[in-house]
This record gives sequence, structure tokens and C-alpha cells, in this order.
Amino acid sequence: MKDEIKDRLNRVSAEQWSDAVLAEEAVSLAEEILVDAKKEQGLLERYEGWKMHRMLGDLDGKVFTFEMADQVFRPRSEWRASSQFRYLLERRGVPLYLPLHERIALALASFFSRVVPGMVMSAVTAKMMHESRKVVLRGEAGFLDRHIVKRGKMGVRLNLNLLGEAILGEEEAGRRLDENIERLESEQCEYISVKISSIFSQVNVLAFEDTLERVKVPLRQLYRAAQANPVGGRPKFVNLDMEEYRDLHLTCRAFQEVLSEDEFMGLEAGIVLQAYLPDSFNLQKVITQWACSRRARGGAAVKLRIVKGANLAMEKVEAAAHGWQQAPYRSKNEVDANFKRMLHYACEKSRAGAVRVGVGSHNLFDVSYALLLRERQDVRDAVEVEMLEGMANHQARAVEKVGGSLLFYAPVVFRESFHSAIAYLVRRLDENTAPQNFLHDLFGMNPGDRKWEHQKERFLLACSTKEEVSSLPSREQSRGIDSIVSKGKAFDNEPDTDWTLRANREWIESARQDIEIPHTIGIQVAGRVSYPVDKEDSHDPSEPAKCLYRYCLAGEEDLEEALESAVGMLESKRDSIGRNPDELFARISSELARMRGALIAAVGCDAGKSVPESDTEVSEAIDFVRYYADGLLRAGVDDGVECNPLGVVVVAPPWNFPLAIACGGVVAALAAGNAVILKPPPETVLTAWRLAEVLWRSGVPRELLQFLPVAEDAVGKKLLTDKRVAGVILTGAYETARLFRSWKPSMRLFAETSGKNSMLITAAADPDQAIKDLVKSAFGHAGQKCSAASLAILEADLYEDEGFLRQLRDATASLRVGPSGDLASVVTPVVRAPGRELECGLKELEEGEEWLLKPRMVDENPCLWSPGIRLGVRKSSWFRQTECFGPVLGLIRAENFEDGMRLQNDSDFGLTGGIQSLDEREVEIWKKNVEVGNAYINRPITGAIVRRQPFGGWKRSAIGPGAKAGGPNYVLQLANWRETELPKIGRPGNNQELLATFCQTLPGSAKRLNAASESYAKWWHDEFSVEHDPSSVLGEANLFRYCARGKILVSAHDMNPECVALVLLAGQTCGVELELSDWPGREQSGALAEAAGVAWREETPVELCDRVGLQCSEFERIRVLCPSDELRQISHEFGLEVVDWPVLANGRLELLHYLREQTVSVTLHRYGNIIRSR
Repeated sequence: MKDEIKDRLNRVSAEQWSDAVLAEEAVSLAEEILVDAKKEQGLLERYEGWKMHRMLGDLDGKVFTFEMADQVFRPRSEWRASSQFRYLLERRGVPLYLPLHERIALALASFFSRVVPGMVMSAVTAKMMHESRKVVLRGEAGFLDRHIVKRGKMGVRLNLNLLGEAILGEEEAGRRLDENIERLESEQCEYISVKISSIFSQVNVLAFEDTLERVKVPLRQLYRAAQANPVGGRPKFVNLDMEEYRDLHLTCRAFQEVLSEDEFMGLEAGIVLQAYLPDSFNLQKVITQWACSRRARGGAAVKLRIVKGANLAMEKVEAAAHGWQQAPYRSKNEVDANFKRMLHYACEKSRAGAVRVGVGSHNLFDVSYALLLRERQDVRDAVEVEMLEGMANHQARAVEKVGGSLLFYAPVVFRESFHSAIAYLVRRLDENTAPQNFLHDLFGMNPGDRKWEHQKERFLLACSTKEEVSSLPSREQSRGIDSIVSKGKAFDNEPDTDWTLRANREWIESARQDIEIPHTIGIQVAGRVSYPVDKEDSHDPSEPAKCLYRYCLAGEEDLEEALESAVGMLESKRDSIGRNPDELFARISSELARMRGALIAAVGCDAGKSVPESDTEVSEAIDFVRYYADGLLRAGVDDGVECNPLGVVVVAPPWNFPLAIACGGVVAALAAGNAVILKPPPETVLTAWRLAEVLWRSGVPRELLQFLPVAEDAVGKKLLTDKRVAGVILTGAYETARLFRSWKPSMRLFAETSGKNSMLITAAADPDQAIKDLVKSAFGHAGQKCSAASLAILEADLYEDEGFLRQLRDATASLRVGPSGDLASVVTPVVRAPGRELECGLKELEEGEEWLLKPRMVDENPCLWSPGIRLGVRKSSWFRQTECFGPVLGLIRAENFEDGMRLQNDSDFGLTGGIQSLDEREVEIWKKNVEVGNAYINRPITGAIVRRQPFGGWKRSAIGPGAKAGGPNYVLQLANWRETELPKIGRPGNNQELLATFCQTLPGSAKRLNAASESYAKWWHDEFSVEHDPSSVLGEANLFRYCARGKILVSAHDMNPECVALVLLAGQTCGVELELSDWPGREQSGALAEAAGVAWREETPVELCDRVGLQCSEFERIRVLCPSDELRQISHEFGLEVVDWPVLANGRLELLHYLREQTVSVTLHRYGNIIRSR
């Protein structure tokens, strides 16, 4: 056999086989290697291969193995770990692929873990480390050195890749750098691999050049260590590894530029390119040309390691979440074909002196092809086969016999950091078992069988199509090209800008340079722009001492003219948008997209937002426009009803989302047919003006949308309380909403208000992911998002874990703090110098608290603060109950998961909240009981997206009807609905007995009651009792659902019995507890209430008002038709919502009053691998 192989290698060179012959001969060589490998396979290797082969047919067993590696070894508590171990066994069952003795051992371990969890979990951990010892080497010096020597005797060198904690901060990056340098200083080590993200934590592709210079610093240190510690008279070898597409061009640039420096011209080093990326082939050409030039100038050669790529699952999930094209090829054949093409280019003899090649593959067809190709091209010494340590070692020995020198890629982890190897083990497990991969078929494969033929066909197809596969990048977004949104196009979220693309980075630089800021911004009333005398200065938070622009303030005369103009527009119905806004809204969307760069620049200087945060706002604004376009046309909404505009609506947006939320409020009101007065916040008038210009240019009549900055004084109050104003859309503080209502109790207020949001992190969390998500949630936009995490509730094990706190501190302290004009800035200025609450949050500690990370003012800018983290926040502390709205996070200790949930729900607010836990039991309990409008599981709690995660809270975080912004019901609440006929859409309900009683009590209303009951039942069944996920994003679930409200007090004093019956039917349909209040002597109301099992009380409206003040905590809202100002005032004072909309037989509309909306967003993947539920 060995002679036959040698003969084949000799003939390929002598006869210069064609590519087609080469491929066929590679199949024969692969067969010979496989046969030889099987002969070489030891007993233990056969046993392990047998287990792997059995695992492929045991899906539950495979999932159990993955989940055990991912979940059981994270908790510090042995009791907690053992509980998770038992749960997984109960849920998945003992893996059938294991031999009998191991299954018995697992069952016994499960039993005894209840009694002696410490002993059992130590044994389980030892077993897992033992099982993984061949694919992840122990890092302790004695063990590793012995292994390196052992491999050396076999003719195998090791490429060491040091694993450890996720690199979230610069302190940890520095430690990893030092560990790699220490490894290079070891006598036994000659070769290491590192990713740039493991030696620099703050990779920011938007600030590409800045990041590049920062990455070069630790890279030079590694190269110097390699030169200073030669082995065999040559510097040691540093290989730059590749994982995320994000890092591709950055890594290539850093590699070339540092090695071009005089200090490193004589150093040979390497880089990896992944064949699953179309970009890699052209980058290979660039690097090769550069290497040849470097060689010609007297420099050393470089090495290019070609691999297929091992991050496909994560790349798919990332692309889906952002709405981008998937960076890797979409088919396995394209990947394989590109791999062959890259091999051919690499093996050209003319380049062999400048670029050596590492062929990273376990596919015997590919390995054989590479061995034959290097012989044909006469570049044997320049091409080396590389394989993974511990993966089919018998094959590696057979390959070494044929190909000579062999390099093993060997991950290394220290015992105390074993949990850090989980991500690597998961990728290897996925690689072994993914159906299309060679390793999947290898276990149990024999020449000529089905598996062999399957892989052979794949190989030959790739060889024949290697010149056909595209080398153009899959990512092709270009912001320099106008985006036109077609009328009628199905809704999909607008993608944010892909900053990995150079064209987009150049585009935003140009857009920011071209920004035009007016000297003075006027008001726009009745179609005319004017410039009243009263003016205010506006400031860029990055340079608060300078006046950025001036804006005019409307006076009472301007206000009167604006209201008259708006009312006139509505009465004449001229240019009303009405029910056909598609064409207009498509124009608005396109104009927003065209103006993206200018809008980003405006938001940046106006609100101090970073470019990525501002970019997301533009996307959200476009989403609002497109999603709200058919807000009144959703199926079934108009069944038996007609809608009319509320009238004049004032939109009062916030400064923290000055574009997106302003746009959402305006277009929602316009979509419902209303006239709008845009009242911008004083901090961000420019952004609101630019938005108004976009809307006017797109065709919104200037009389229908007026622009009216007003002072927060009598003029502002007059605008909001004028009887011609039918509604106010507010996003602001809870106290502001209360103030507005105190001015005008009958005000129709649609308010998104405050939140004191928290993330609960349990001992079962992935700490790396939890910290990453927490830091993003707490300090994005300097903590000024309504949804920001200002509290983290840590289970005791984590709170007392010094490593966790150190990592959190490091990740936070490493965030780049700077002006919004610096593309590298992550934490940018707060919009104005801290007020009383934020100043206390940044500077003052309460008794028992201390700084884990103390905030500080930066660059003497009173608006620019580095992030702070407070330890020791307690349930009763001021910070826990106060919204500070800035870059400061408080940590609270919880005894256990249950205590953490109580702390999280014990709040007057309920905007956003999150949990970090890999324990499905905890997640399910939390999901059922958390009291927030937007709930997030194992992900950040900020960044709600239109339709995908409609935004709005519970409790004091929302005032008004309660429909979520960006949700299916938001536009519906901005119109008046009137019943014109009975609904026709329905289904039989489950309350037939109650319905019969009502019809018997009210025979004249039977027809309406029956129609209403069927409509209520239909919409409960189809809409309100089910979870919706219309976005269906890979790797996540975004569940929009309805929850029954708390107890509702029904004031029937102005209702006829028929309306009372409808309200009772609606409440029973939704499962809501009602209490009925009516005039003394209204016997029919009492009879209806008793039939429905509802408590009722005879009392006058005055008595009702008195009782509301005394029993307000019992109720969530009041259902009424014509409430008095007294009832409104007392209800608002105690936080009760007064619902005075007409009672409708249309269930799609009426049932909304009895339900709360909630969005639950769940991460469904681990390292890109979709979690499978049993």
C-alpha cells in the first residue's frame, strides 16, 4: 500500500495530471488512507468512534451532551449544579448512545446527587474533563510540556490556542496577552494561534482606523516575544486566527501592516482565511501579492492557513437579527468549491517562496487532493496539512505517513477555566454531527458504502465547480445608493447600517462632514415658516459651552393660529391622509432612507448620540412609517364599525429618541386621519425640524403637520389644555404625564413613561453572556434609554463571586468614553449637565453602598461621564426607586431566584426587564410571572424593534389605553370608533349559558348580545389568547401576547343594561375580574352582575368617587362611558386609568380594554446552534 501511494505521488508530478484526473486520483488516495487509518486505529479509538457513530442516531443524547457541557458546570453551588444535572437527565433521558456501564453510572449519579452532591458533581466534572482531554489540552505546564514532547516524537507539531474567559474588557485582554507571551517564552512551545479579539476587547469596525492602530499594539508585543524566544535558530510562530466576519478585514490589515514594519520584516508569521466566506479568495490574492512584494524586499515568507470555517451557525443568526445578507456562502458546495480554488491559487510555484500554505481539514478527500496538488506543482515543502488535536487521531497518523510533517491545532485550557472551553467543545460537537460535514459520515464509514459515496460525490462536484463559484462578498449594502420603498411591499424591518463595509464607513464620514445646521430654526404654522422674537440657544452635549443653533418659541397668537388651521383642515377634509396612506408613507420611507446620513449627523450633534445609536433611530423611524401605514386596515377591525379622527393631536416626543419616537407619534396620528402639532423637546429641536422637513417634502400638507416649539410655561400649558386638542402623545417622565392630566382631567393622553428597569442574573446564567448583555443594556446611549438597565439583581452566588464582579468592572471600564463626533466613542455625553437625580446617582452613596466602578467627569465636560457601578444597593434604597437616566448601574444581592423575582416585580414601574439563566425551569417561571411590558430572556433589554418587539410598559410606565408603540393596536387607539351595524365575523363562545341568561333578561338586546358574544369569542380565540411572532427571526422568538388586566371597576351609571351586559361578557371572555357599580334600584344591572358572578354595589357617582379614593389599590382601571371630572381627578391621582370609549360589539376593539400587551423576546440559540425543545 505504501509503495502504491509513493508511486501515485511520483506520477502526479511526472505526468502533470489534469485537474479532473487529480480529483479522481485523490479519491483513490483517500480510500487508501482510510483503509490504512482503520488498520492503525487502536482499541480505545475504535470505542470512541463507536460512541460518536451512535450519537449521530441519538438526537436527545446529542442535545443532552451539549446541554450538560453548557449548563451543569456553570453554577458555583454543587447543589445547584446537581439539580440541573438531574433535570437534564429527567428531561432528555439517559443518552442511549452511551454503553451500558456508562448509562448505569449516570443513573446512579443522578440518584446519589441528592444525597452527596459535592462528591457526585466532582466525579461528573472529572469525567467531562477526561472525555474532552484529547480535544482540549490541559494548560498546566507539566502536562502540556509532556504532551508537546510526545507529539514531537510522532512527527507532529502543536499550534497552541489558549482558551479562557470571554474577552470583554482590556484587563482580561492584557492577561490573555501576557499568557500568550508566557507561552512563547516556554521552551517547549514553538507555535501559537490568537484572534485579535482575544488581545483587544474593544473591536469597533465603525472606527476602523482607530481600532486598527490599537490592535497593532498587542500584536507587536506578540511578534517581539516570538523573535526574542527562538527555537532551532528561528523565531517562534504566531498565527492570527479568524472567527467572526466582523474581524476579517481588520485582521488582514493588521497582519500586513505590522509585518511590513522594519522591525518585523524578517519574521515569519501566519494568518487564517475561511473558505466559507466569498471575500476570502480576493483577500488571499491581496495577501499573496503583498507577501511576494515583502519577500522581494528581503522580508521573510508568511503562512496562509486555509480552513472551511467553523462559525457558520453564529454568522447565520447574526445576519438574521440585523436583516443583513449572510456573510458565508449559502451552500456547502460553494464552500467546498472555494476551498479547492484557494488551494490551487496557493500552490502556484511562483508564489511558494513568499507564501507557505497550511491546509486545515479532516476531510480525507481534501487532504489527498492537497497532497497530490502540491506534488504536481512541486511545492511540497511549502504546503503542510493541519488537523485538530484529538479529532480522529488514527486518520492523522495515516496522513502523516503519506504527507510527512503534520501540525495539530490544539486548544489549551487551565483546569480552573475549564468552563471557558464550552464554546469550543460545542463547535467541535456541531462539526462532528452536522449532516453535511465529512466528520459526520466518517464514524462508521467504509470505502464504497453509502456514506463514502455521498462524500465522494460532494468532493467531485466541488472540484468541477471551483472556477464557477462567486468571489464577490455576500454583504453588499451601500448607503450611498438611495433606498426606494415600493408601495404595497410587505413589511419587513429596515436593516441598520452594516459598518463592516468600507463603503458605508466612507459614506457616514462624508455625511457628517456635509451636515448643514441652520443659524435659527423657526416655527411652521398654517403652512408658513416664521421667526418670532423669543428665541433659545441649543448646545451640542459634546461641546456644551458653544451655541449650536437658535430656535424660536411660539407665542399665544401663533398657538391660536395653529389650532385654527388644524381644525380648519379637519373640517374641510382637504388633503386628509385618511384610509389610503400607502403611497404617501412609501414616499416618506424613501425620503427618510435618502436622508439617513444627514439625520444621523443631526441626532449626533443634537442629542449627543453615537453614530450606531443614531443609525438605529433612522431604521426605527422608517419601520414606524411603513408599519403604521395600514394601521387602520388590520383584518376584522372594521367589522360593524367606522372610525373618525380624534381631531387635533399634539405630539410631544422625548429628547433621548428625538427622531424615531417623534416620527412614530406623528405618522401614527396622521395614519388615523388626525391633524398634528409637533411640539419638539427643547434639547433636540433640530432633529424634529429635519423630520418635519422630510414629511413635508414627501407630501404631508404643512397645515396638517405644524411645527410648534413652545416654552414650558403658560403657552405650553395652554396648548395642551385647549379644548380643540383631542389627544396628546407623550413620551416622558411619569410625573410629567400626571402634571398634564392635572391641568386637564379629560385629556386623552397616550403616554409612554418612566422605568426603573432591571436584569435578573441567576447562578445558572452564562456569566460571559450576562455581562456582555448587561453592559450593553446599562450604558448604551449613556444609560439614557427608557429601557436601560439601571439595576442588576444578582443571585448570591454571583454577587459574591469576585471573578464575576471583576469581569463586569473590566468590561464597563473598558468602554470608550468620548464625544459623539468620535466614531470610537461608545459612551457619549448625556444630553445636559446632570440634574439632581443623576448627580446624586453619579456622586453620592447611601449607607452600605460602595463603588465597584466610580464614575468621573471626562475632559472637563459636565455632560460627559464615565460609567459607574454601585455595589450594595438595597431594596429600600433611594437609587433602587429613582430613575436617574444616566450611565450608572446598581447591583442588588438576591438570596435566590425566587427572591430575585420578588425584587424585580416589587416596583411601581414595569417597562422592561430581563433574566439571564440557562435553567429552563427558572425561565418558564419568570416568563409567567414577570410584571413588565417588554420582557427579555438571555439578551439585552434595550433595542426594541417595530413589530418584532412592540414597546410599552405596565404599571406607571404607561398611561392611557396602553397599546404598544410599534404594535398592531397603536394606530387604532388614535381614532374614534362608532358602531354602525352588528359584527359579522364570529364563532360560538364558551359562555352560552351566561349568554342565554342575558338574552332572557334583555330580550330586546338578544341579537346584539349574540353577535357580540360570537365576535368576542372569535377574536379571543384567534388574536388575544395566542402568542404571535410575525417576524420569525432565526435564533430568537419575539412573542407578542395579551395578559388579563387586574381588577376593573365598571361604573354603569351612564350605561344602559345592554352595555352592561356587553362589558360583563367581555370581562368574562378575557378572564378579568370585574366589579360593578350602579345607581341604587337598577335591578337589571344587579341581575346581570349576579348571573356573571360579578360583585356589584349600589351607589351614587359621588359615593363611587369617595370609594375610589379609599379602595384605589384594588383596581387597575375604571370602565365608564361619561365620567365626571371628579371621577377622573380622583382616579388619576391614584393611578387608575379611566376608559371611557364606547362599548362595542366588535371584539377586536372592545376586548383591548381588558387586556395588557406584553412582548417576550427570547434568545433561542447557543453559539448560533438553535436550542431544541423536547
